[in-house]
Amino acid sequence: MKVIDFALEMEEMGKDYFRRLAAEASMTGVRTVFTMLAEEQQELYDTFLAIKRGASAHCNADSQALERARETFARIFAPDGAHLALLKTDLAAYEHAMQVEAAIVSFCEELAKRERDEEARALLREIAAEERRHYDTVESIHDFVAAPRWHLCWGESSNLREM
Repeated sequence: MKVIDFALEMEEMGKDYFRRLAAEASMTGVRTVFTMLAEEQQELYDTFLAIKRGASAHCNADSQALERARETFARIFAPDGAHLALLKTDLAAYEHAMQVEAAIVSFCEELAKRERDEEARALLREIAAEERRHYDTVESIHDFVAAPRWHLCWGESSNLREM
């Protein structure tokens, strides 16, 4: 299986997964989070498509490891993978997205380690790096959303009164 074709398929699955979660979400904030993540998956799809069209040297690399691991990857986006009823807040939705993205990064990195073909290994590492950047973006947004829960204000900048 061509590594770049797998990357495109992977992003398509991710986009469909997050769109499905957005459609099933009852809360507007959670729906917005998943819609945004689906759009991010489309951006990654476009990035990988540009790599494919750019015809880089390792773009047409075949991977035997990918063929064997395809079912494992599909489980990341299994319909029962997310329990939407548990994702009641924006923060929970971001945490779920971080778990999914971390699983994708780990999957790609593990495949790169097992891959025997040097060109396929290089492309898998490139894909893992792109996925890592996507994870970092989701993590940054999560941290921003969670900041009010993690930080305390100083007394002089709050609405506390002297006794």
